[in-house]
Amino acid sequence: MQRDAALSFGEDKLRTLRPVRNKLVVAHELRKRLRLKMPLLRTPRLDTGHLASLVGEYDGVDSVRINAAASSIVIAYDGSAGARQAIFDRLSTLSPGELQFNNGISEPSFAPIALRLGLLLAMPVLPAALSHLLIWGTIAPRLARGVWSVFTKGVSVELLDAVAVALGARMGRYTTALVTDTLMASGDYLEETTERHSEDLLTHLLYPHPSAVWVERDGRTIKVPFAEVGTGEIVVAGTGELIPIDGVIAEGVAQVNQASVTGESIPVGKEAGDRVIAGSIVESGRLKIEARQVGDETTTARIAAFIHESLTIQSNTERVAEEFANQRVLLTLGLGIATFLLTRDITRVMSVLLIDYSCAVKLSAPVAVRSTMSDAADRGVLIKGGPSIEDLAKVDTMVFDKTGTLTRGDLAVTDIVPLAPELCSEHEMLAMAASIEEHSRHPIADAVVSAARSRGLDHVDHDDIDVEIAHGLRTKVDGKRVVIGSRHFLQDHEGIDLHPYEATAHELSGQGKMLLYAAYGGTPVGIIAIRDELRAESAETMQRLREFGVERLIMLTGDREQRAKALAAAVGVDEVFAELQPEDKADIVKRLQGEGRRVAFVGDGINDAPALATADVGIAMPRGADIARATADIVLLRDDLAMVGDAREAAQTAMAVIRSNFRAAIGINTGLYVLASLGWLRPVAAAILHNGTTLALLGRALSATDFPEPDCQTEAEKDGPEDADGSEAPAAQCRPAIS
Repeated sequence: MQRDAALSFGEDKLRTLRPVRNKLVVAHELRKRLRLKMPLLRTPRLDTGHLASLVGEYDGVDSVRINAAASSIVIAYDGSAGARQAIFDRLSTLSPGELQFNNGISEPSFAPIALRLGLLLAMPVLPAALSHLLIWGTIAPRLARGVWSVFTKGVSVELLDAVAVALGARMGRYTTALVTDTLMASGDYLEETTERHSEDLLTHLLYPHPSAVWVERDGRTIKVPFAEVGTGEIVVAGTGELIPIDGVIAEGVAQVNQASVTGESIPVGKEAGDRVIAGSIVESGRLKIEARQVGDETTTARIAAFIHESLTIQSNTERVAEEFANQRVLLTLGLGIATFLLTRDITRVMSVLLIDYSCAVKLSAPVAVRSTMSDAADRGVLIKGGPSIEDLAKVDTMVFDKTGTLTRGDLAVTDIVPLAPELCSEHEMLAMAASIEEHSRHPIADAVVSAARSRGLDHVDHDDIDVEIAHGLRTKVDGKRVVIGSRHFLQDHEGIDLHPYEATAHELSGQGKMLLYAAYGGTPVGIIAIRDELRAESAETMQRLREFGVERLIMLTGDREQRAKALAAAVGVDEVFAELQPEDKADIVKRLQGEGRRVAFVGDGINDAPALATADVGIAMPRGADIARATADIVLLRDDLAMVGDAREAAQTAMAVIRSNFRAAIGINTGLYVLASLGWLRPVAAAILHNGTTLALLGRALSATDFPEPDCQTEAEKDGPEDADGSEAPAAQCRPAIS
């Protein structure tokens, strides 16, 4: 599936198509379903997959199915009159410039099968000479493909099929030859359809850009081509419209559905200052959005590029299966020759040649891989091709960066300990600290200010602030000196005795918390404990990974060892490396690999990129830096660590299905070989059983994954975390239910 191989018509040809091709005829209609005849669909090399994706983005449309051969498009929608009218308006005015044309690979056609069935039914009434001539003409394309394959591929399945059919016709068994050829054509059609469906599972991720976008220019709202939208422009999106860019809301309030990108099914309230991502749909309201990423830099464009790349990567399992299948073609030919030499029975030879390992063995792995990728993407996990699935299933060691991975990466106040309540109460001390810290640009200061705001505390007036970089702040409140900062700053620089509070400080530090001290008039008045909050799902995820066969769980952090060990104990990892420099992470991954470990690394920062690239599998969290996501093999689109466990489970399931399908294909086809060579299986029966086995195994591969359904719990009180491109993800946190 090469969507980027689109070919374009000349402008003159497009202009001649437009007035004729936009005709619509209602072939059948139910309350929420339309079947339209659309001559446009007969346009040569029209990319119907792209068109289906385009129509699928229309307001109110639930699903789209196109049959180009019948010029038919079936649209399921919400049943509203407005949606129906919008469908007709958009389709009837569809511009040729919005269409894409593929590289000539057509959809599987049922017409050749229908032709063969018609000939089978007509044979009893046709003259023998004419029916024999028509049969030779019908099977001629298969014979030609067999001969051509000898020069292009060597001994192949096409040659085996051609020889089997030709032998039947040459012996005068025309009905057998035609029935066998019909069964082969039916098998080819169903196999191609199944494989195409496995590819089309991913087309919903190849988001089409809208043809035009509403923007504000010179005080007016105008419609411009998508390609002309620039960074910094104000884009307008109303109810039912697709958000075409990544940006920040400048004005407006709306409910936004991000399901197509993040997998979240619950719309999210958005207002001025919030981030939005391309591919989301405004369910209600109207937004004016300042464009931050446009064109190929948007979230949806990057996802599409990721999927395009992943479809070209073949796993080792797929390569081995293909090589094995190709080698077994020679075995089948050898068995056929041996059967003839031993029995001189052409019927047995035909039956043997109609059975091969190739189809089921060769197709099962890529179909299972694409099915897994599609199912994972629907849950918000992007997997870069078969090798990533294969490697993730083999991982025995997982290494986690702490900040932003096991923790949320956002500092929060956990404890407020008044040391002189008669002088300064808990609320008074926090209000004073926040009023001073709000002038600092530091995550700790942000945490203190947020804690005060959440409690609705009033601002405390103070004098000018003296900043001691990396230590603390000084000022005066009501004429008395106020000092806020680290223990070292207050005790060694300001001469304030903190020794009486050693036990309290030791207890809080032992819990992995950072401590901020406050003094008023030379007297210690409080300790504020702050911690990067552990993700609620972290401990459960570690437990699930152990259940899925991960033997060793490791945490890496730049934190001090005492704080790191406290956090590691709460999470449940086996080993922790603390006080690391950024470059140490990749070295630790290499050391583990040197011990024979299969290592996955989970991280999000710029300094995680070397470790992500070094690991056997790199997994990037959604708030990760661009370079982290670019070097990762798997990218999470939702800020939920439990999805790492989901991905591991899906990979193991997919590989188990591939292995069991491989064994089944070998076992069943070997049995069929024995029956055919003994003369217990006629050619028609051999073709039916072989094709049936292949289709059954492909069907099983298509439903390979058992990706956990999300268990959505709305947390309206929480601010949604940022997504993969820095945009805010839904406030509804969806995690798989853990039994």
